[in-house]
Amino acid sequence: MFNKFCKRLLMLMSAFSLSFSPCVFAQEDSGILKESISDLATVAGIGLGGAVLGLSTLSFTEEPRDHLKNILVGGAIGIIAGVGIVAWQQATKSKSVIESGSIESSEEFSTSRRVAWQKSEIQKTFLSQTKSIPSFNYNFSF
Repeated sequence: MFNKFCKRLLMLMSAFSLSFSPCVFAQEDSGILKESISDLATVAGIGLGGAVLGLSTLSFTEEPRDHLKNILVGGAIGIIAGVGIVAWQQATKSKSVIESGSIESSEEFSTSRRVAWQKSEIQKTFLSQTKSIPSFNYNFSF
């Protein structure tokens, strides 16, 4: 019973890892697609590593059948850690792009120019709203 489970798990892990091989996505050359696939592979790999760690705990129990949930718990913890790592990588990548000054026309978006642009946009919006508000006059007599 346990041997059959291990064979199925091994087959599932093999199919999962082969589906993320680079030759499957060789047709597309998009940078965003490559980054997304890389991020997904990172999360899946760390999740798979967590599942393997959960599987390794079964050898320390008397009845491994009763503790199969360790595999799922390890995989879930691995996926959560993988998502955290990918989020951290994306956040630091954005920060490094901004700090390196590789954003085009960074001179146009200096603080003083941005504030001046915002002030002019607010004035345009305010003037367009005040022109479009109809006025009503009421006259009450007793």
